[in-house]
Amino acid sequence: EALPGNYYNFHPGSHVGQGAEVGIDLIVETLCQVMFENMRTTVLLETMAGKGTEVGRTFEELAAIIEGVEERSTRLAEHLGVCLDTCHVSDGGYDIIHDLDGVIADFDRIIGLPRLRAVHINDSKNPCGAHKDRHAKIGEGYLGAAELGGGDDVFARIVSHPALRDLPFILETPNELPGYAEEIKRLRALQQ
Repeated sequence: EALPGNYYNFHPGSHVGQGAEVGIDLIVETLCQVMFENMRTTVLLETMAGKGTEVGRTFEELAAIIEGVEERSTRLAEHLGVCLDTCHVSDGGYDIIHDLDGVIADFDRIIGLPRLRAVHINDSKNPCGAHKDRHAKIGEGYLGAAELGGGDDVFARIVSHPALRDLPFILETPNELPGYAEEIKRLRALQQ
C-alpha cells in the first residue's frame, strides 16, 4: 500500500465442496472486509485452471466476484482487476492456441477489458481443458508445442495482442535465474 499503483495478485480461493456460489459469496465478503475505499493498491483476481474446488475457473465466476463487490461498494470495485494466467486459462478450457481473439472477446464481453491489468505468461504441461494447473517453461508445454498446433507463434500472438501488449507480463515458469533470462529474451524477440 506504500507504493501507489501497486497490484496485489491472488488466487480467489476454493469453495471446498460448498459449491461455487457459496465460494463466490465468501470471497466477496472477505474482499469487502479487507479492502478500503481510498486504498492505492489494485487487487487482481487471477484466472484459475479449475482444479478441484477452485473458484475463478471461468470468466463468469470472476465477473460474479467483481459484481458482488460492486453491489456492496462501487468505490471498492474500482480497486479490482484481473490477471490472466496463460496456463490457467488454457487448462480451464479457453483455447488460446487456436482462438486467442475469441477468448479475449469473451473476456471483454463477460468481465470487460478495462479490468484486465496483468498477464502471467507461462506454458502448460496439460492440454486445453485439463483443469490441472501445471506450468511449463515457455515452449516446453502444450502451448508451445508446434505439433499440437502451438509454437512460438502462440506466444508471439499473446505478447503482441492489441488488448494485452501494453499490460505488465509476469513470467511464471518453473525455472532458475539463467533460464528466466533466456525465456525473457525469447519472449521479447517475439513481440511485434
